[in-house]
Amino acid sequence: MNRTMVLYRRLAAVTLLGPLFSASAATVCAIDDLSFLQGDWHYTDGPATGEERWVLTAANTLAGSSWEARGTTLTFVEALSIYPQDDRVEMHLRHFDGSLNHAWEEKDSPMIFALVQCDGKSAVFDGTGARAGEHITYRKTTQGLKFVGDFLHQGKPVRVEVNMLQAR
Repeated sequence: MNRTMVLYRRLAAVTLLGPLFSASAATVCAIDDLSFLQGDWHYTDGPATGEERWVLTAANTLAGSSWEARGTTLTFVEALSIYPQDDRVEMHLRHFDGSLNHAWEEKDSPMIFALVQCDGKSAVFDGTGARAGEHITYRKTTQGLKFVGDFLHQGKPVRVEVNMLQAR
């Protein structure tokens, strides 16, 4: 079975089974369960280098920022926040080009992912609205922090995996 077919099956399974787990998991997941994200993380993946930072604010919100460069070109910058919203915890994020001149998302429409599963060492966020069927997973590993994004680009599944090390 090729990789694309495996991704389609995973996305279909999570999309179909996600609602069964979302309601119960969302009620037990809180900002405190995401403390493993806090810190400065960095990675190198071929020609790409990047960093991601998370800090707990006084408002009990996790504020994050991220960037990636290829050589001397800053390819994107990302702003993120994770906070309680109504009866769940949500991640809101926006991407910008390296010069911050152009947002990738609409002006008043950040990407929104709902926290549906967590255990103190990992967290799964499911896309909402136009991002339904997409998923972001963070998992603390013995070496650092692993990011896995299962996204849909023009209807086709795309998986992004990044292994990050804690900055010293």
